Amino acid sequence: MERGSYRAGLYDPGRERAHHLSIVIGHGLTACAVVDVGTGKAQLISFMNGTDLRAHTDLPTRPRSVSYVMLPEWSTLVPDGALKPDAQAGHLALVHGNLPQAVLHDEPVSTLGATCVYMHDEAHERKLLEQFPSARSLPLQAVLLKGAQQRSSNGPVMLIHRSGERVDLAIADGLRILLSNSYPARTPEDLLYFCLMATEKCGLTAESVALRSGGTHLTEADRKLLDRYFKDHRSAILELWNGADAASLTAASKCLAALDQFACVS
Repeated sequence: MERGSYRAGLYDPGRERAHHLSIVIGHGLTACAVVDVGTGKAQLISFMNGTDLRAHTDLPTRPRSVSYVMLPEWSTLVPDGALKPDAQAGHLALVHGNLPQAVLHDEPVSTLGATCVYMHDEAHERKLLEQFPSARSLPLQAVLLKGAQQRSSNGPVMLIHRSGERVDLAIADGLRILLSNSYPARTPEDLLYFCLMATEKCGLTAESVALRSGGTHLTEADRKLLDRYFKDHRSAILELWNGADAASLTAASKCLAALDQFACVS
């Protein structure tokens, strides 16, 4: 079983309303991150096979807030002026074709003047909400857009999240979003191809864009191949809590979409 759990030395899961809990569920793996809402610092990262959150014994017993990303996700960005009441399903169908039976969600992306319309696995969502009834749903696309913007103060950045047989990515240059999309990626070569294609579509090169990678299914083979082509390629998560060791920092990339959720809700 694939699993890992790393915690800050002073982390106390029993502190009431002191933490934000972020969750990513999908493709047979669950990743979680706990952030101290007072300091904004990560206190715990955890991931394991399966979708049963009760198996994560270090989660805060009474968090202040909870958010989650559910995969697989079908999503699209719609300019605010083009979004009409009860038209969300039509926008998704134009992009993705036939859609599964699932609950529609929408999330405003204020920096773009747009709304992310999305849906995801309803069965997993129902189980999560039984445990955390007030949990807030977030689209992976919006989480990556925010993460790319925050990392691109010194030039264009491509932020990628590798999940099961798919890569979601966002390219930003400061607050300006250049691209947000998802592609099928079953092999490291698929991943490289679509990263290079997205770079070219934005008028950039592998030498001029900083690549920051993570995701529940990012492998060492993926990293090594990306290293060969992108001049500035690093993990999307470069720091955690004070004293975090190398093992926790290596594992943190799996929890990218969990760690980055806090910036979307704080």
